[in-house]
Amino acid sequence: MNLNKEKTFEIKYLRDIDKGIQTGKYLIIGSLSFCFLIVLTTLILYKQAVIAQKPQPYIMDRNGEIRKVYDIYNDGFETLEKKAIVTKAHELFFRLEPDEQQIHRNIQKSFYYADFIPLYEFYNSQNYYNNLVQRNAIQYIKTDSIAFHNEWGRFYGKMLIRGQGGVTKENSLITEFQVEKRDRTDNNLYGYYLNKLKIVENKEISSRGIKGNHF
Repeated sequence: MNLNKEKTFEIKYLRDIDKGIQTGKYLIIGSLSFCFLIVLTTLILYKQAVIAQKPQPYIMDRNGEIRKVYDIYNDGFETLEKKAIVTKAHELFFRLEPDEQQIHRNIQKSFYYADFIPLYEFYNSQNYYNNLVQRNAIQYIKTDSIAFHNEWGRFYGKMLIRGQGGVTKENSLITEFQVEKRDRTDNNLYGYYLNKLKIVENKEISSRGIKGNHF
């Protein structure tokens, strides 16, 4: 009888020890988790405090505006996307081969990126594209720079036309446009559109080749 009582007491004692061990484990895990959260929260608050107290240096951008350095870096990627669509749109519209189908195809693609329709209608009314084909001329552009000021932008470059006999005419080309934010589509992956586009300058700066042969 006493032996059974001793065994029962021993089993109960072992169970109490096991429960104590399990409880200790939970307490340790909970304490460690709590400490980790405190440390993480402290680091986040400290970082925010340092950033808030750190003086923000100012620099002058290419447009002459005084801006914070953080702002310059923050919109750096956005500026690259804008420059990419400006370059793409202008290459599609102004780069022309003496091929009617190629001209039509590229110009149609450019309409997804910029408001070139009024400019296309003007050139077409002047029989400009037919003259390029008949003269077997190639037109292409070179980008010098692209600048933005708020929602407006400007393209600075050169337009070159190379015709028969190696005659080359070079024009300075400046366009102005409003950069409009749009949803990305399969035809426009950039998410921007160049609205109200117009030519500010398109004047001849040089002509090389046979004299008397003009475009």
